Amino acid sequence: MKFGRAPADTSYEEDALRRSVLITSAIAAGAAAAALSAGSAAGSSWAPRTIVYDTTSATHQLVFPRSGHGLTPQRGALRQDPGIGGMFAPGNNSPYRISKLSGAYLARLSAQGMARAMRSQITRGQYGAEAHLVAVDELLETYGDPGRGRVPASSTGARFTTAMRILASSQSPWGGTWASRVQVYVAPGIVTSIAIGHGPEHNLSPSGRPQYRMWRGVMPGLALAGGLHLEMYHGSGSPLTAFSASLWRRAPGAFLGLLGRHGGSASTVHFVLSATTRPASAPRGWGDAMATTWSLARSTSAGRTILANGPDEYRLGHYTAEWLKQYNRQFPN
Repeated sequence: MKFGRAPADTSYEEDALRRSVLITSAIAAGAAAAALSAGSAAGSSWAPRTIVYDTTSATHQLVFPRSGHGLTPQRGALRQDPGIGGMFAPGNNSPYRISKLSGAYLARLSAQGMARAMRSQITRGQYGAEAHLVAVDELLETYGDPGRGRVPASSTGARFTTAMRILASSQSPWGGTWASRVQVYVAPGIVTSIAIGHGPEHNLSPSGRPQYRMWRGVMPGLALAGGLHLEMYHGSGSPLTAFSASLWRRAPGAFLGLLGRHGGSASTVHFVLSATTRPASAPRGWGDAMATTWSLARSTSAGRTILANGPDEYRLGHYTAEWLKQYNRQFPN
C-alpha cells in the first residue's frame, strides 16, 4: 500500500498528521469452499470478511496460532495477492486469494479502460488469484476534486464512478454485479479529510468556506463496490503513526454518513488495522497499541458497525498475536 497525506487540523489531531512452513489445518477444504461460495452469492459479503495483507510468516501465525482459533477461509479470511501459500488451507488456495490493481495505474485510464482492467482481474488475477475479487490498491486523494464548483466528467473520481456503473450494469458469473466484486483500499488522507471536513460533502472549514477536497465525483462509484477498506493509520515512519483517539471517534461516522448520502451501505465498510504507535490521547489502561486500537474501533456506534463487518490486517509485525486475540474476542466462533 501507499499512503496519502492527511490534511492538518489540530482540533482533531494532537500529533502532526503524517504520514515454510508445514501446512496442517483443522478445517475441511469443502467447508471452506462452501463458505466462500455462500459469501459470494449476489455479491454480498459474509460476516465477517477479513483481508489478510501480510507476509507469509505473519499469515502462518494467524492461521496456526499457539493457542486459540486460527484465521481461516471458513471464518471469512482471504489473502491479498501476491502472497505465497494463500491462506494455508488444504488443497488449492487460489479461491482464497484476491487479485490487485494499482489505483495510480487505474487513474491513467479512461472509464472504459478502468472497467476492462477490473473485470479482467476479477476473472483471474495476475498471480492466479481466483476469489473473483479485485482490490484497488489504493484510492488516493487524486480521486477527489477541488472543494468548489462542478465535478468535471473527465476527473479521476468521475471516471472511476463511470467505470463502476459499467461494471454494475451486468451480473458476474460468481454472483452479484461485476462492481460488487471490487474491493477498494481507501487511503488515510481521504479518511482524515472526510473526518475533518464540515458540511454535507465534508469539504468545508468550520466557518463554512470550501477548504478540503470534495468526493462527489468518486463516492457514487464507491457506493457500488462490494467492499471499502479504510486505512486507519497515517502512512509515515516505522511503526506507522496511529490515528489519535479523537480521529478514531470522528472518522467512522463521518465516512458512513457521506457514503450513505451517495447511496452506499455501511455493510460494505471495513477497517484496515496495522502495527502502529499507541493512539494519542487514548485512555490509559487499554493495553498496548493494538489492544487500544481495537478498543477505539469499538468506542462509537459507527465504529462497532464497521468492525462487525470484519476487520482487515496489514503488516502486523509483533502485534500479530494481539490482533488475533482481539479478533477472536470479537468473533468467538
